[in-house]
Amino acid sequence: MEKGLDVFLDAIAALQPRNVRHRVLVIGEGPARAWFEQHLPPSAVFVGHQEGPDLARALASADVFLNPSITETFGNVSLEAMACALPVVAAVATGATSLVRDGETGLLVEPGDSDAFADALETYAVDPELRRKHGQAGLAFARTMDWDRINSSVLKVYERVIQRRERLARLNLRG
Repeated sequence: MEKGLDVFLDAIAALQPRNVRHRVLVIGEGPARAWFEQHLPPSAVFVGHQEGPDLARALASADVFLNPSITETFGNVSLEAMACALPVVAAVATGATSLVRDGETGLLVEPGDSDAFADALETYAVDPELRRKHGQAGLAFARTMDWDRINSSVLKVYERVIQRRERLARLNLRG
């Protein structure tokens, strides 16, 4: 539930009265699956936990990646979707804002605003060229990311924190 499943459901439900054609694909497995499955339209497809090529195939079969979660620390799921050339619709939260470029690789939405999530989904549903353009930009960005680069940026943050603490400790000893 901490992944924003309620917001996801409300956004999907908001598409129905707008006559936006859609079909939900759920990748993954979690403790709320039965509840989620019960509340999504019967046309929703649940493929369960996927890894490696199966995960890539499942993601690549989608048109858009919806991630209303505000609890992602890095947002690897968004990066995986971008690597499959999917535009990402995500909440303005730490895990998404470090990866998704609003209006370029996807659309960022205020957390919990299911109508705004539905607006973003509708934007991509009615404009396949924009969906393709943002997906390609996401793919280009994903190609720049590798674990060495990601880990290097994390190490740099740690180094800055250590240096600051050392400076503060020196100042406290002098004072």
